[in-house]
Amino acid sequence: MSPWFAMVLAPTLQPWALIGAGAATVVEAKLSSWESFLALLGYCVLASASYLAMEIYAIIRPGQSRVLLARFRTWINTRTERVIIVGSLIIGLWLIADSIFLVVS
Repeated sequence: MSPWFAMVLAPTLQPWALIGAGAATVVEAKLSSWESFLALLGYCVLASASYLAMEIYAIIRPGQSRVLLARFRTWINTRTERVIIVGSLIIGLWLIADSIFLVVS
């Protein structure tokens, strides 16, 4: 494989590789029944649905998707620090409450 082909192929396969890794984890459950096979199929559809929706939207309406992405990036950049602080606070409080529960019980 040429380096140019690998450069083009790598970004397009990244989400599919993550979906495949998740599917491999699910398959460790040994697909022994139709229910487990259905769960694996549901996982793959759910995991790829949002990515496919974004790709299809970008193909159908490239101008609008560019504007939407720019607004979304601005929204994320203005709130990143706040989200990190609040998320860390919630996780920290949960860990403290869990530790207190383990000490008391």
